[in-house]
Amino acid sequence: MRQKKIMYSILATCAISMVMLGGCNRTSKKKTDVNENTPVTAETPVTSVEIIKPTINVYVENSGSMDGYVRGVTDFKHATYSYLSDIKISNVTREINLFYINSDVIPYGNDISDFIEKLDPNSFRIRGGNRGTSDISNVLKTILSETGQDTISMLISDCIFSPGKSKDADQYLINQQIGIKTNFAEYLENNPNSAICIYQLSSQFDGYYYNREDTRVIINKRRPFYIWIIGDKKHVTELLTKIHPSKFKGSGIENTFTIMRGNQAIDYAIRPGTGKFSLDKKEPRQKIAKAKKDHSGKLSFAINANFSQFLLDDTYLRNVNNYILNDKDYQLAISNSPQGSGGYTHSLNLSSDKVKPSYLSIKLKTHVPEWVERINDDIGLDINTNGAMNKTYGIKYLIHGVYEAFTQQNDFYTEIKISVNN
Repeated sequence: MRQKKIMYSILATCAISMVMLGGCNRTSKKKTDVNENTPVTAETPVTSVEIIKPTINVYVENSGSMDGYVRGVTDFKHATYSYLSDIKISNVTREINLFYINSDVIPYGNDISDFIEKLDPNSFRIRGGNRGTSDISNVLKTILSETGQDTISMLISDCIFSPGKSKDADQYLINQQIGIKTNFAEYLENNPNSAICIYQLSSQFDGYYYNREDTRVIINKRRPFYIWIIGDKKHVTELLTKIHPSKFKGSGIENTFTIMRGNQAIDYAIRPGTGKFSLDKKEPRQKIAKAKKDHSGKLSFAINANFSQFLLDDTYLRNVNNYILNDKDYQLAISNSPQGSGGYTHSLNLSSDKVKPSYLSIKLKTHVPEWVERINDDIGLDINTNGAMNKTYGIKYLIHGVYEAFTQQNDFYTEIKISVNN
């Protein structure tokens, strides 16, 4: 009997020890930091993750060709001041640093009001650097070298190339395009999640216009200028979301070009009830079974898709010409997703006169928008002829260089794949 009591006592002690150890282990787990690779369980506390806000570096080109934008009260000043002020109060950045840029980078500080008040031709000259010619490729290379994962770089410039009198202008533009492509390709190797947005605006311009041979002529007209935004796509997306283009003062944004690397996975799924078909039991999101024609005499169905991760406006996403559909027997139409569709942004609506086994591929294309060609000045000599006053010499070479760097591996943002069986 005594031996049994001793045995029970030992077992009880062991049991109590195990419970205490288990409690210690649970306590330890609760104190463990949670990172993105830690699976969340009932015993794992979900702690808030500190979001690092980016630094925004703003570079205003102060070459001689920019003087006309800052003489007097202009839309250039209004747009720049309002945009930087909106950024400052929008809580999207931890700090804004201001610079002039030409052949050199010239720090100014971070007082936006003082910076804008002193935007004038005299201030441009005092700040120095080589203001005579503009090597846009080198300017962008310098900016890219200072743009990291938690940095947004912003360039404000007329983006006019200045080859000079002694150079072959056509060859110069081609070389600049190649240089820009190379610079951005090298940048993307270390920053693959980067994105770019380019806004085209216009402003009064009162000063000397320099043509491709550096011959100058005085004008007092409206001229285009550009704001470049470069950085990690999550930061750029937040900036573009919080500071909507409609908030720009002056004449506002006239055209936009955005680009990021393609072939990205998105959330999409066939929407039930949009045709006469059944969903495949194993893969209901991407496969249709028992497809039949509906009352209209067509095979029809819709796909919900979430395009929110791309820096593309609704006009771009609803334009059927921006999609490639591999099966010519199908017709495609794009609309906004119905309310309550669970975070999906758009509906891809497909129909066909034929019912047949099909493997459909729908690609959302990347491309350089038409406005780039329309606003490009290929000649760069007489500003007063052929509508050159509203154009920019060589802008298409600049933007195509960027585009080619981002689309080396593919020329589509994403691909949606659907299987149809009858």
